[in-house]
Amino acid sequence: MKDKFPLKIVLTDQQKNRFKATTSIDVLNKMSKNIRRELGYLEADYSILTRTARDTIVVSSQRRKADPRLYWLIGDNILRFLERIDDVGFYLLNQNSTLARDLEVSESSIKKLVSFRRRFPKLSLVNPAIPWAKYRDNRVPVSIADK
Repeated sequence: MKDKFPLKIVLTDQQKNRFKATTSIDVLNKMSKNIRRELGYLEADYSILTRTARDTIVVSSQRRKADPRLYWLIGDNILRFLERIDDVGFYLLNQNSTLARDLEVSESSIKKLVSFRRRFPKLSLVNPAIPWAKYRDNRVPVSIADK
C-alpha cells in the first residue's frame, strides 16, 4: 500500500447521498496528472456503487427468500470499485466502515459480501436454491454450489 495514496469518502453537508472523495495534500504534490478530475471520477463511481447496491439490497429484502445471486452482484460491484481505485493509485481508508455507513449495513455484512464474492468467482457457481444464509455463513463449499 505504500505506493498507493489514501482516499477518503465523506458525505457532503448539502445532501445525504452526495459524496466527496478526498486525499492528502502530499498526493497533490506527488501526482502530475489532474487530481481533481480523478477525485471527481471516483466520487461519481462511488455514488453509482452505493445507489445500485442499496437498491439491490432493498429488492432482495422485499422477496420472501433472498436470492444469493443478488448478494454476489453487490460483492462483485464492491470488488470492482476497489480494483478501479487501486488502478488509479488509491486505496479506500476505513474500507469496511465507509461502505457499511453508505450502504446502511453492518461492517460484518460488508466483510461477508466481499468474502462470499471472492469464494465464488463466477455468478454461475452460485445456486439460487441454496439459501443466502448458508452462503453468508460460509457453509457452502464452491464444489457443492454448482450442482
